[in-house]
Amino acid sequence: MTLSISASAALETQTDALISRAAELEAAWYTGPRMWFGTSGEPVTGTQAATHLETALALLDREGWDPGTFGLREVLDGPMDVKSVSVSVLELVICAHTGASAAEPRLWDTVPGRTIDQVRALLLAGAAYARRHGPAQH
Repeated sequence: MTLSISASAALETQTDALISRAAELEAAWYTGPRMWFGTSGEPVTGTQAATHLETALALLDREGWDPGTFGLREVLDGPMDVKSVSVSVLELVICAHTGASAAEPRLWDTVPGRTIDQVRALLLAGAAYARRHGPAQH
């Protein structure tokens, strides 16, 4: 039981560090409130983005993950503005994790060797980031 609790605490600490790094990237990449506006220019709240990412995870869990056939590209589909902000959130999380200067989340899960646990962790971290750092309202 102690090992399980310790592993859980370690994972939570890693996720918190990752989310903090993503916040630093957002501050460096985006000026003003640009991050939280969809491609049409309409505002998106952190809750809307988090809910979209959690829904994507539930869909992936229900339908199964098949990289290149059914993955992030398919589960992230949805309303244009929420989708575009959600993809930006995932890009921040990926870049915070890898150190890359850019990433395309809808292709990230097709990298050879990627696991479903990594994909799930990305969606969970993205949802946590959106809830913590996204605006409550515009």
